[in-house]
Amino acid sequence: MSDAFDYDDIRGSVEKHLAKDKLGWIQIVTECFEEIKEHCDSEEKTYPPVSQIKQKYGALRIYLGCAIEDPFIQSSFEEAAQKADRSCERCGNVSRPQCIGVWYANLCCWHAHEAAVERLKKFPKVGLNLRSKSTALQCLSCGYHGQIAWGVSGHRCPACVSKGW
Repeated sequence: MSDAFDYDDIRGSVEKHLAKDKLGWIQIVTECFEEIKEHCDSEEKTYPPVSQIKQKYGALRIYLGCAIEDPFIQSSFEEAAQKADRSCERCGNVSRPQCIGVWYANLCCWHAHEAAVERLKKFPKVGLNLRSKSTALQCLSCGYHGQIAWGVSGHRCPACVSKGW
């Protein structure tokens, strides 16, 4: 994205890069850049130039316009990426990357179901995590890979349990 990153409107800039529906990740990235801005102001350093912030293969990517050698800034970006790896990009709930057909996204079970329904309208043969290598944490009803309800409900995700699937 070619839009300049505005450190006076961090949240607005993050929303432009990520899209407004990724509220879970917007919060994480906004907090990261607020910490960086505060650090740069206290150290009287220039703010790191941001080229792009996006989701790729279910992971948060932050691309800068130059190499950053400040350890605080590097660790802030690494910490934000690690938090995002464990958070639903839409709501911030605990999650892990999901494969819906050939599309990867980091979604909780609720948003994975929502995304799968959206994709199924366009691509009827698309499934959720059909190529999963491990079935230990996979819902036997829909294929979601992550949080599973064990016991009487069977081996299903909370979304399938609540829908009676």
